[in-house]
Amino acid sequence: MNPRNPIRNLAVIALVAMPAAAQPGPSVRRLTLSEAVHLAVAQNRGLKIARLKVAENEQKKAGDRASYFPTISNESHLLHVTDFQSIIIPAGAFAVNGGSLVPDRNLAIQQGQKTLYASGTTLAQPITQLIRIHDANRIAAAEIAVSQNDLKKAENAVALEVHTLYYGILITRLQKQAAEQENAFAAERLRESEDDVRNGNALKVASIQGRASLLESQQSVLTADLQLSDLNTELDDLLGLPLDTRLELDPAVPAKFDLRPREEYLQTAWADKPEIRAAEETVRKAQAGVAAAKSAYIPDVTAFARQSYQDGVPFLSRNFGTFGLSLTYDVFDFGKRRAAVREREAQLAQAEENLHRLKDEAAVGIEKSYNKLERTRSIVQVADQVVTLRKESERLAQNQLAQGVMLVSERRQTTAATYKAQADYLQASLGYLLAYAELEQAAGRTPGFN
Repeated sequence: MNPRNPIRNLAVIALVAMPAAAQPGPSVRRLTLSEAVHLAVAQNRGLKIARLKVAENEQKKAGDRASYFPTISNESHLLHVTDFQSIIIPAGAFAVNGGSLVPDRNLAIQQGQKTLYASGTTLAQPITQLIRIHDANRIAAAEIAVSQNDLKKAENAVALEVHTLYYGILITRLQKQAAEQENAFAAERLRESEDDVRNGNALKVASIQGRASLLESQQSVLTADLQLSDLNTELDDLLGLPLDTRLELDPAVPAKFDLRPREEYLQTAWADKPEIRAAEETVRKAQAGVAAAKSAYIPDVTAFARQSYQDGVPFLSRNFGTFGLSLTYDVFDFGKRRAAVREREAQLAQAEENLHRLKDEAAVGIEKSYNKLERTRSIVQVADQVVTLRKESERLAQNQLAQGVMLVSERRQTTAATYKAQADYLQASLGYLLAYAELEQAAGRTPGFN
């Protein structure tokens, strides 16, 4: 081990500690860390839902954009009236010709028909409503950006979770190996204790204690195996794979990274962190909402042209056209529009305050992640020194065993201690890499996604 490079031999330790790989079957998947991150980002169901949310908002924006253009609509009616007035012309109302009445009797002229049909096709173009439509499009564009940043935030979280589970599996495998070595030591110690009891060199309590130690070590192996199975299932689910897929993970994880100054990470977080960018878009959305609420004071003016057809309406041609302008305005609404404006202004104030809050939280997150990275680096250096000492102790124990001055069980104990030290070193090293991944996420980047 090189204490100046605490993660240099990370892959070597994990390879030595990993059990022999079983024969590959149809449910075995070999992955590197980078492949796992890319697979999760591509196949995770939560991320698929987030992408569909983006597509939903894009279609909503397309619908709002269509409001800029004229609409063509048709309105048709088929009516039947129970009664209507008639024009009555009395007899002789116009002239008398040789004593004859014109008309010669009272004459009733019907005004139209009792069954009426009317149909009109209208081309309408909003005019003053374009102001409100523009604001609605600004809101829709902001919603698209918010959903895109939510997707980026989810991708970052999934990538970090992949790192956590991936490292957890590697650590648990080595911990299982250490537990198996401890089990071998306990079995040898129990055999020696039973021999001593039979030879009269020890009390029976030594045999009982040895058996208890053996059972405890077996429990540790079973616990590590169960934990390994759970972690494998969780990672399968995160990657979008069948839950019975057995993962064989490459222990040669990337161990080099370029650590930049703390202030640079903070500036990057303020510029690129998805939560902050989404909050900025929410501010723009709220600003557009205020403008839209104020535009309600503007009358709705619409230009239109209409072609109509009717049958049964008196005094109108069957086909005729109309065109002009229509105006609609709410003269008084008991303060409804004023309340709407104040509501939107309150939403804008909330959005601006939330943006400041998220920037402050980003600064706290960067500070904590950076400090954690520095502390875990010190832990790695200490763990590396422990491994070096344990290896030396194991070498001396082997020599003493060859000279007959040490029991086999004591030799196995030093081997188990070496495995445990290696497991602790791997855990510290992967914890260091995980701390860097957390720092990347805090800065708004997707860990391991290159």
